[in-house]
Amino acid sequence: MTLTNWTLALGGLGLLLLGMQMLTDGLKAAAGGHLQQFLERSTQTRLRAAASGFAVTAVVQSSSAVVVALLGFTNAGMLKLRQAAWVVFGSNVGTTMTAWIVALIGLKINIGIFAWPLIGIGMLLQLFRKQKLSGQIGVAIAGFGILFVGLDTLRDAFEHVVTMLPVEQLHVTGTGGIALAVLAGVVLTALVQSSSAALAIVLTASVSGLFSPLAGAAVVVGANIGTTVTAIIASFGATAHAKRLAAVHVLMNSVTGVTALVLLAPMWWVAQWLSGGEQVTNISSGLAVFHTLFNVLGIALMWLFDERIFRAVERWYKLPPLRTGAPRFLDKTVLEIPAMGLNAVQQEQSRVLRQYQIRLRTLLRDSRLAAANEEDIATGELLQHINDYLQKLSSKSLHGNEALQLAELHSYQSRLIDLRELVEKLRAATPTQIDASLNHDLRAQLLELLSGSEMKDRPQANWQALVSSIRATRNLLRSTWLQQIARNELSPTEGAVLIQLASHWERSAELITALQT
Repeated sequence: MTLTNWTLALGGLGLLLLGMQMLTDGLKAAAGGHLQQFLERSTQTRLRAAASGFAVTAVVQSSSAVVVALLGFTNAGMLKLRQAAWVVFGSNVGTTMTAWIVALIGLKINIGIFAWPLIGIGMLLQLFRKQKLSGQIGVAIAGFGILFVGLDTLRDAFEHVVTMLPVEQLHVTGTGGIALAVLAGVVLTALVQSSSAALAIVLTASVSGLFSPLAGAAVVVGANIGTTVTAIIASFGATAHAKRLAAVHVLMNSVTGVTALVLLAPMWWVAQWLSGGEQVTNISSGLAVFHTLFNVLGIALMWLFDERIFRAVERWYKLPPLRTGAPRFLDKTVLEIPAMGLNAVQQEQSRVLRQYQIRLRTLLRDSRLAAANEEDIATGELLQHINDYLQKLSSKSLHGNEALQLAELHSYQSRLIDLRELVEKLRAATPTQIDASLNHDLRAQLLELLSGSEMKDRPQANWQALVSSIRATRNLLRSTWLQQIARNELSPTEGAVLIQLASHWERSAELITALQT
């Protein structure tokens, strides 16, 4: 085998990976917030969530990309763990489309007839419509074409590779051989960071006789287990939400993989029978059927055991307490799609606002607050995390509504910082001063404004009416204190402190109203 053949194989692999990357990136950029809206509408039941995962992965052609995106959606609070997990389960079935495309199209027709035109059309769209939705779709179309050119190049290269390798050593014999084939699948997928790409390589190699049927099936099992590596890497340094979903993904693929290995021979017999029987010399179709059976088996197992897995991962990875300074929704995964990052920041800012409401109600001695809610809260630390993420989001390419939403989040953050300063000034006062700065009416009005159970459904007119009442009461108190100072009933220093505190209460009410409406 010449150096040209080796470089041909390497180039084919590079084109395959480049094509998948372009296809995935183009579709993710084109989808944007629409992917979030689609998933929110279509994940209400286990079956619908699985169907959504299948559909998205069949289009994007990368379960790893879908899983990483789901880590971000879960972190951002857009999807619950159970919703996201069933999208992942369906996503595994969606990867079977890659196997079928390779087995039925990529290895049996003249790829150049449509692959090269796809590359040309896609790149022209990207060139002339760069800032438009059609430009991103063009990247995806070009990636689809490059993917097939890579497959064709790999197929030609493997025809030469097989003549140089001791193929008989790649035939599975015994438990050790099966374990070695599974390990090969895991390593291959971990290296290329895509089970779809790994399957394309395996099916392409199978045409040249590089694998025996059982060896190919065992490599397919390993490839499915190996796809969890991407999720594990993405969850490093991430929040508990991401770690939980990654753990579910690992457990699902591992349990399915072990079950499939136990049933390897009968499953391959069924796959062979469904693909045409022993007389079919090309095993790529059989491996595509086996891959489909494997992932359908995974869905069936999860239908029985999903709740046990969910409860286990929730025990392993605890969420930080509600009032900790550690972010619950922000990590690197939410930056994959700007819409996720924006939503995650919004969730964290809502946490900060809730924390300040608790502080203010504590200062007002709200009897409805439980003792556990009266602890101090590290809002300064959390605000810094939010600031850092806002800066990262600002460096992203945002358009239209996303850019407008980011500007609104910056404005919201500034108000939160102002509110923090006011709350800290109020907390610095003595209990006696706090009590003196409030009469019965002002305390009642502030508690009504800060009533958590009514905030969500309160009309904007009611918010403004409450603020007007608070302002009027504060003005009345100010006049009273000024009169007391004039009559020497109140020292100027004490009066100035009370007037300042009352002003802080009024300004806090105004900021809370602005942040809620």
